[in-house]
Parts: sequence; C-alpha cells; structure tokens
Amino acid sequence: MKRLFPLLFVLSSFISMAQVPNAINYQTIVRADDGGPVQFTSMDFKVSILQGSELGEAVYIEEHTVYTNGGGLASYRIGKGTELEGEFSEIVWGSAAHFIKIESRQSGSGDYNLMGVEEFVSVPYAFYAENTAASENMWQQDGNDLYYLNGNVGIQTDEPSEALTLGNNSRIQVSTTKTSLSSGAVFNLRWNSPDAKPGIHFQDESGDSKIALSAYEYESYPSLESPKFSIATANGSGDLVERLMIPFGEDEVDISISDANLKLTDGNTFQVGTESNSGLALYYSDVFIHGTKKMGIGDKDWEEEGTYGNAQLEIYRSNSNVELLVHDDAGTNEVGLHLRNGENDWKMTHKGDFAISYEDTDFFKITSDGDVGIDVDEPIAKLDVNGNINVSSGFAYLVGGEGKGSYLPVNEDLKVGDVIGMNPESGLLRKFESGDIYMGITASKAGFVSNYERGREEDAKYALVVSKGQIKANLTQLQLEGRMVSTVDGESIGVLLANGKIYLK
Repeated sequence: MKRLFPLLFVLSSFISMAQVPNAINYQTIVRADDGGPVQFTSMDFKVSILQGSELGEAVYIEEHTVYTNGGGLASYRIGKGTELEGEFSEIVWGSAAHFIKIESRQSGSGDYNLMGVEEFVSVPYAFYAENTAASENMWQQDGNDLYYLNGNVGIQTDEPSEALTLGNNSRIQVSTTKTSLSSGAVFNLRWNSPDAKPGIHFQDESGDSKIALSAYEYESYPSLESPKFSIATANGSGDLVERLMIPFGEDEVDISISDANLKLTDGNTFQVGTESNSGLALYYSDVFIHGTKKMGIGDKDWEEEGTYGNAQLEIYRSNSNVELLVHDDAGTNEVGLHLRNGENDWKMTHKGDFAISYEDTDFFKITSDGDVGIDVDEPIAKLDVNGNINVSSGFAYLVGGEGKGSYLPVNEDLKVGDVIGMNPESGLLRKFESGDIYMGITASKAGFVSNYERGREEDAKYALVVSKGQIKANLTQLQLEGRMVSTVDGESIGVLLANGKIYLK
C-alpha cells in the first residue's frame, strides 16, 4: 500500500502588486508501505475547499494528475486543476473560515482515499482583496491599478478628514531623475472643466485656509479669461485674496502684485536688467527712499564708490553731457526746484520767466527776453535792481553806452549828436538856439539812464539826452576854440578828445 505525506505551502506572504497570484502551490510525498518513495508514478489528487468547518460545504472542487519525481514528490497548484465544482476565483475568503481537503489515488484506479483536512490558518491577501474588497468597500485591483471608492484614507491616523490624510508629523517623499520641465512633474493638479480652479491650501488647526497656490484659465467663466498662477493669502476677514499673479500662455508675461507690499530686507539687492540687457522700470505710484539712503544715476560703480560727499542724489557720466530735466509738456504750469531749510523756503521756478524766490516773494528774475531783475517783478532792462548796488572792492564798469543821460520830452524830431537846449520861455526842448538853456547832446544809448521806462527808446516824444561823459556830437552845432567846446552863444560845455568825442563836464 502506498502512503501519502502531504506538505502544504501557502505562499501568502509573497505578494506581487504588479501581478496578483490566483493559485496556491501544494506539494506532497508519496511513499510505499515499506516507507520508500513511489518514484515516477502517475497520481490523481482531488482538492476540495470547505467553508465554515471540516465538514462544511465544498465551495470549490478540482482534480490534478501529476507524476512523482525520484523522491516521490508530487507538486501542483491549487486553483489550476480541472474544475469539478465551483470557481476558484469566486471564493469569498473573508466571509468565513476555510478548510482544504485532499484525496488521492493512483491514476486509473478506483475510489479516492482521504489524505486529510486542514484549516487555512491565514487567507492569502491577494485572494482576499480580489474577492472581498468590492463587497466590503475595500481596496480593489484592476490590472496594475489599485483603487478605493468608499470614504477617506488615513496614514498614521484613524480619523482621515480628506480623501488622503496623513497623521501629525508624517511626511511624503517624492524623488525623480527627470531633467525636463515638461516631463519632470512629481505632482499633477488638473482642471477638468474650464471654470475649475485647482489649488494647494495651507490651513490652520480649525481647517480654515490661510494660504492657497492655484492655477486656472478663467477669472469668471466664460466672460473673463485670465490664465494665471496665483498665490493668495487670507485677509483680515479670513477671505483668500490673490497677492502674486503670474500669467501663462504668452511668450512674455507681466507678474502682478496686488494688495501687498514687496520688501527686500537684510541688505538684499533688487536689480532690473543687466549691462547688456538693461530692461525697464516703470513706476505709477510714489517712490520713497528712507533715512540716509541715497540714489545714484549713471555709469558709476555705485556699489563701490557711492554718491559724492553727502549727496542724496547724484547724476553721473564718465564722459558725456549730463542734465536734469523737469518738464511741463503743456507749457502752462510752473516747474521748479524747492529748497527747504527748517521752515525757510527757497524756490527756483520756471513759467516762461525764471525766478528765484524766498517765502513766495521773488527776489531774482530773468525774463524770456533776457532781462534780469533783482527785487523787481517786471525787469525792464538787462539788469533792473530795486535797491543799492555795493561794490566792496574792485571796480564797477558801465560799458556799451555814452555817459549819463535821461529821457526828456521833446517837441520836434531830433537826431543823434544834436545839441539840445530848452526854450526859456516855453520850457520845451529843441535843437539848441542862441539864448536857450543848454541841456546836453542826444544819443542812442547811454552808460547810465536815470529815468528809463520800457519802450521809451522807440517813443518819438522822448529823446535820450546825455549831460555827462564821453559822447559824439554834431560839431557844426558847436564852437571850438582849440580843444575847448562851447555852445553857439559861448557857454563852455566840455573838451574835444583825441578820439573825436566830446567829454562833457
């Protein structure tokens, strides 16, 4: 008589998630009555899976025909035999305890002989998951995919609040060797509708969102398309407000900051462009430089040299013209420079005329005609001074004129160089006649004029009459005695100089 020694190898501890096993490896040794192995003999084995107990209902029965090897060992896979009853893949392993019943015979002989019944101490995980997960709302496998459709999943926590919740102080590590921006993603957030706004939120202990990273295509669908990535933070009311916005979908984008201030601390540098690509900085708001900080403009090594002396602002060029422009394009408004020391204000302004004022009172003015006034609102000469002129050292020169004169009213047309007299009866000025009161000689200009008013040099009712200094005169209207010059009635008025001018005494 042959004896059978069963050896059951349930390889439930080896699970490959890439390929779920659907059979159980089983081996037994067949020995003869003398204890020796039955070698190279065909054997039939009937395997039954019983549910509930050793005498329970058979939910699956299959049959195997195998040859023993030189040691009497027969090997087969439960689940891969000829099915006699039920389907191995339909066994619900998690519903109750299961037992395995093994019967055997030599191939072609009579009835099977019972070898024994054993309980499955542990059910292979893959079988349990495959056949009970769907019915018990657990993890399910579809080919290489593993999924869960019921409730939330917790890792290191038994109170998951979201689809996947990690316990306190838990971490996720993701690694990659990808070197391309387009294929190197380790997390993908996708919007499956045009109005979706997927994001990552940072929440406080109450679950309120305080910071959000998001990207979307529409600000308001479908009327306002505004594709961008944004960083939002909660305001004082707890509402998320976008602070930093970076558009996408364009070759060049404008990064926007809203309801926020950008601060660079600890001496960091804010740089726009490089020497080869300067870029452009545009400001549509106030710009303030605090404390003793300075501003430098130009091609100077500002980081090393700084501004000159105590200058808060310096415009520098190493080898070119430099200018500072304050421009009113309309040409109707005042432009200027305001200097304030304590409560004292000096201003330099330009509104057609250039003026320097102190406490809103003009003290110096240059008109568009080139006239200069000192303490004069409307200068009428190249230099118009309201007050004294003091020359503490050196000399004061009057050049370009002829002597000292005044504009006097006249009754007739006079020419430059005419000798002027006053009619003693009428008091009117005229070309000198015998018996007149001598007044001077007419000139086109004088070094000093005592009573000038704008426009008098062109007014035919006035003549500029010089009474002192050097002047050219019509000598035919005078008498000469050597170098002495006198009127036609003998009144001495001066001397004739070598340059042809008369020096009036």
